[in-house]
Amino acid sequence: MATKLRRFSRSNITKFIAFALTVILVTASVVLVTYLSNRDMNPEAIFVKEYVRSEAFTDGELTHAIADVINHFVNDTESIQPEPEYMFYITDGEKVKSNAGLGEILAQEDYMYLFEKGKWVFGKNTSKNVRIYLGDDITLYLVYPQEYMDQKQEKWNEERKLQLSFLISLLQAGIVSLICVIYLISVTGRKAGDDEVHLSPYMDKIYSDIQLSVLLLTGLFWALGMENFLWDYHLSEKKPILSMQQVILLVCAGTITALTTIVCGVILLSLVRKIKAGKLLKHSLIGAIFIGISGFIRSFFNDSRFSHYPLTKSLYRRQAIFTAASGGMVFMTFILVLTTRNLFASLVPVVLEGIIIFWYFYENNRTFEEINQGFQESLAEQMKSEKMKVDLITNVSHDLKTPLTSIISYVDLLAKEDLPESARDYVNILAEKSGRLKNIVSDLFDLAKSTSGNLPLELERLDLKKLVEQTLADMEDDIARSGLRIKANLPEMPVYIFSDGKKLYRVFQNVIGNALKYSLQGTRVFIDMVTHDRNVDVSIKNTASYDMDFTAEEVLQRFSRGDKSRSTEGSGLGLSIAESFARACGGSFKVEIDGDQFRVKMGFTTVD
Repeated sequence: MATKLRRFSRSNITKFIAFALTVILVTASVVLVTYLSNRDMNPEAIFVKEYVRSEAFTDGELTHAIADVINHFVNDTESIQPEPEYMFYITDGEKVKSNAGLGEILAQEDYMYLFEKGKWVFGKNTSKNVRIYLGDDITLYLVYPQEYMDQKQEKWNEERKLQLSFLISLLQAGIVSLICVIYLISVTGRKAGDDEVHLSPYMDKIYSDIQLSVLLLTGLFWALGMENFLWDYHLSEKKPILSMQQVILLVCAGTITALTTIVCGVILLSLVRKIKAGKLLKHSLIGAIFIGISGFIRSFFNDSRFSHYPLTKSLYRRQAIFTAASGGMVFMTFILVLTTRNLFASLVPVVLEGIIIFWYFYENNRTFEEINQGFQESLAEQMKSEKMKVDLITNVSHDLKTPLTSIISYVDLLAKEDLPESARDYVNILAEKSGRLKNIVSDLFDLAKSTSGNLPLELERLDLKKLVEQTLADMEDDIARSGLRIKANLPEMPVYIFSDGKKLYRVFQNVIGNALKYSLQGTRVFIDMVTHDRNVDVSIKNTASYDMDFTAEEVLQRFSRGDKSRSTEGSGLGLSIAESFARACGGSFKVEIDGDQFRVKMGFTTVD
């Protein structure tokens, strides 16, 4: 049951309904208050039950009546216009003004207001709040008929009842709105599946201080707009029935209030989510600037990233100390120059700064020497390790050659014997595998010699074009078995370079053989030779039969193969040997991978 209730309370539909209800109720409340301000209603009716005791009567209707009577008496006008609802009799002992007989007036003593001898005397149903002084020689009788006062009281009761109903509606709307707001604040950012705070990917990315500024400006613009609307209502004539202009203003006030509520509600909920997630200050523009500045300052003194490099760490710490100390000396010099005229005292920071500079460079030089020494030791160790690997490969290759030669010799002898068919198949397999092993050992030996720099070279002037053609002719059987077509684009004239023909023959043999092994069936292998200036570029390109999920650097490593499935035979040394031989012969060697295209590019310097 609790799970279902949580799922319902955190549902997006429930949140939307609560938000929409809040907007509707707030808008309706504002529109209702605006409507009441325009109607000819007195809010005093809510608090004062009897009309005769209200300020609307005593400070309004009664005060105006007394003023009209005094004006009629003083100015000696014929009558009061329009004809008043009340009866009056006023005299100063000589002159008399009245609109009814004194006896008729005295008969309505319940609502009588009598001013005589400088004092007011009130009837039993009248308000005692009249404070107007008319003079010691003035006598005034002012009476409201019972029937008139009953009508005014009845209208007052109707207005009181209507305003009470409006007030109750406003209170109910306020309570429901408050409940909805509290609900939205408690569930915003929460989901039914967990109790973590989930920030909005859109609204919550806006800086908190920008949101708060928009919230305050929106509220300010709404207050100014509503003030203008209420002022327009105040200027217009108040009637029980609204005019068209007032209806339009009422609609505009409701629209502005609804939009303001939506904007403020969305921003408020976003700020609440950030408070729950603890990111209100962190995700603010001011906070971001402060964090950036503090991080920048801390970066000068934070040496944790150099914890594994003690020498670098000491350099960094020394740099921070030097910077802080030098800044302190500059500040001290500035203070001493402003506060004292003693030249000796002003020179003290300068002398201290010199000592700091000497210490800084002296200690740095010692650290640099330690770094250089460590670098030399590391380089020597690396060279030693590399030499040991080369020696190991050379020795292993040399030691494998003798037993392998014996194995191949005995396999050849077995092949000449008259053996059963099944045994002959075994001998053929031994011959094939031993031959492959011989090639691998030979490759290892050649690679070790080229890597160690001990590769013997027979440099001569040779025709590179003729060398490529000879390589293709020697590999004609392999090309035919592969089912691939070779598209050679070679220049018509000879291209002479100064290099080792045997080593370059091995380079082209390995690269072309690699293309024949790993090319997609039915495709072509392109061999292009282009001369420019004093250089010649040779490019061998093929389309791979597998996904090349490796880089050019990876495929040139020893024992690295592009075909991860190892569906073809190979040691993974062919391209590595080709690269070593090409560079040893004075050329360049580069591998490029573009989608399914595998390209080897070599460059050499031509000679006349």
